[in-house]
Amino acid sequence: DLHSFPTRRSSDLHIVLRDHIPAFYQSAYRWTGAVDRAEDLVQELLVRLYPMLDELRTLDRPRPWAIRVMYRIFVDRLRHERSSPVQFGLDPAGGDDDVDYIDPAEEPPELVERQLTQQRITAAWLQLTQEHRVVLSMHDIEGYSLVELSSMMDIPLGTLKSRVHRARAKLRELLTTERFAASDRV
Repeated sequence: DLHSFPTRRSSDLHIVLRDHIPAFYQSAYRWTGAVDRAEDLVQELLVRLYPMLDELRTLDRPRPWAIRVMYRIFVDRLRHERSSPVQFGLDPAGGDDDVDYIDPAEEPPELVERQLTQQRITAAWLQLTQEHRVVLSMHDIEGYSLVELSSMMDIPLGTLKSRVHRARAKLRELLTTERFAASDRV
C-alpha cells in the first residue's frame, strides 16, 4: 500500500510503478493461488522497491526487473515456509473473490459449460506445484520469453525449458484425466 509512505518520495514511487502494479498482483496471484498471499507478496515488493526509487527511474523496462525481485521474494518465502514446523495450505473451501462476469447473450447450456470449464481449469491449476504455476504463468500467460525468464529467475535455459515442458504436461494430464464426481454428472 503506497499510502503507508506519506512522503513525496512515495508519490514518485507510485508514478514509476502505477502501470505495473496490476501485473505484479496478477503474477503473485498466479504463483500463490490465494488473494491474501498475493497481496502480501506485492506489498513486500513495494516495500523493497521503495529505497530503490532512483534506480527504478533509470530502467527502460522496470516490470521485468521488479518481477524478478518479486520472484526472489516468493522463492525465499517458499523456502521459509517449507522449513517451518507450521504448514499453511490453500483455502480448503476453495473460496474465490474473483467476480464471474456473465455474457447476457449466452444461453444457459453455454453458461453452465463455461462455468464447468473454468472450474476444471482452476482446480487443475491449483493442483500444480507452485514451481509449475510460476513458469506457466510467466511464460504462457504473461508472455515472457524463455531467455527473459532464464535471466529473471537465474535458471539455466535448458532447465527452464524442461520445467515448462513438465508443467504443461502435468496440466494437460490433470485436465484430461479428471474424473467427474457423481454429483457433477449430467
